Amino acid sequence: MAFKCDRCDKGIVITSQQRHKKGVAGGRWKYRAPKSRKILKPNLQTYRGKLNGQMGKWKLCTQCLRTIKKKQREAKEKTEIKKEKPVSVDS
Repeated sequence: MAFKCDRCDKGIVITSQQRHKKGVAGGRWKYRAPKSRKILKPNLQTYRGKLNGQMGKWKLCTQCLRTIKKKQREAKEKTEIKKEKPVSVDS
């Protein structure tokens, strides 16, 4: 699908929207609060990298993108902590 997140399947949501116009003296009820459809699309970003163990180009919503980048940052910090050598104190 065009507007769907590859990770969480967030997609298009259709809602109803009411538009309130000023009334006209003498009626005109059809213009009072006409209902129309409103289409809400997810904020999708392209992401090149590893997802579910596969490299590729993915369409991700910003929430999933933030989650993935956070996990990558935490994994990087873990490996950096392991690489650091303990400092010996001479007395």
